[in-house]
Amino acid sequence: MKLPLAQRIGWRYFCSSRDFLRSVASIAMLGFAFSIAILVVTQAILSGFETELGSRVLNLVPHVTIQSRSGTMEVDDIEAELDALSIEYRGSPEIESNVLLAVQSQTGLDTTSAQPSQGRVEAARLIGIDPDRHLRASALGLFVEAEAMSRLAPGSFQILVGRDKARELGVTEGDFITVVTMEPTLTLVGAIPRQKRFRVAGIIDTLTFLDAELVYIHVEDAARLSRISKGITTYKLQIEDPFEAQNLVDDLVPRRYRNISRYNVSAWSEHYGYLVRSIVASRNMLVLIFSLMVAIAAFNLVSSVVVFVNERKQDIAVLRTLGGGRVFIGSLFLISGLMISSLGLLFGSVLGVLLGIGLEIGFPVFNDLFGRNLLQAYFSKTLNVEFVLSDFALVVIIGLSLSVLASLYPAWRAMKLDPAEVLRRD
Repeated sequence: MKLPLAQRIGWRYFCSSRDFLRSVASIAMLGFAFSIAILVVTQAILSGFETELGSRVLNLVPHVTIQSRSGTMEVDDIEAELDALSIEYRGSPEIESNVLLAVQSQTGLDTTSAQPSQGRVEAARLIGIDPDRHLRASALGLFVEAEAMSRLAPGSFQILVGRDKARELGVTEGDFITVVTMEPTLTLVGAIPRQKRFRVAGIIDTLTFLDAELVYIHVEDAARLSRISKGITTYKLQIEDPFEAQNLVDDLVPRRYRNISRYNVSAWSEHYGYLVRSIVASRNMLVLIFSLMVAIAAFNLVSSVVVFVNERKQDIAVLRTLGGGRVFIGSLFLISGLMISSLGLLFGSVLGVLLGIGLEIGFPVFNDLFGRNLLQAYFSKTLNVEFVLSDFALVVIIGLSLSVLASLYPAWRAMKLDPAEVLRRD
């Protein structure tokens, strides 16, 4: 197909045989390509972080938490109210309490104090669960061995401990931990903390902050430890769309009744929403920063297209005398600038994809080189790079928009050239 005259001439200017013009165009294109590649990689890494956050944290934490204001509640009552809403959910009845975890020294634990004589003590949130129901309502089973989870049987008095908490206590699978509750037991010698010795059934490794906060035992063991004869303290559930959790909370307990309701109902966003907000804020900030880098590279096109205009003054004058209008002349150099940026976009996108794949494959090497997990703060062992079509579309829109803006000034200069003045000097 035959191209319009303006496009053919613009392409010829871009493909100039002059070494100087070719080098100017190449430098401008490479600078633009590198900035586009960085923006593509940044978008892909942040998309991977968002996916990792969703697959780990939002699958581990309850989407909606229902707690009794009076101490305990019946599972049947809660599930009857949920069933009345005609929603699909996966529920886990639990008993929760704040406890101290004590690793006993050889001299043992003082029965009149929560402090071991020479051991270690750490605070934790104790969760009593029904393993079968909890595995259906949480992704916890992905981060602990199935055999360890099966050891949580009624009366077994075994406990699952997060990796970070186990490291703080210096325990591993098979060791013993003394769980000390906050509710004292009254005896003839006075009030002493209620305590029970548990064997570590397994270590949970979610790579999240939960590894330093939560420990799990069987719900019946938790009931015995807390002296609860009937009912539960907490009911947690997950739904298909976690971002609909707040709507479910409003349906369960309307806002005007929350102060007098017998339940305290909360969505995950009230406790962990800051994680999503921080990821989104970081993403927007980084995209803005690297878009400014693309803008700097795009405005380097100004100098390259201005050089084209200066080198082609005689051609412009001849075209004007042959009847070429100002708009026609301006479009020649606008097309040249867009060709440079289009090739830069293409090369930059390909380079960004290759760089992202290389980073994902080679990231374990960096972990080994530094001897630690560089992404521990982001709840991941690996660098997940996820290329999303909408991100590519955003990069193309940003790149082309800035390229058009950068090419307008040189095109305007070409339109303003006086052909008579140029030819008179020559």
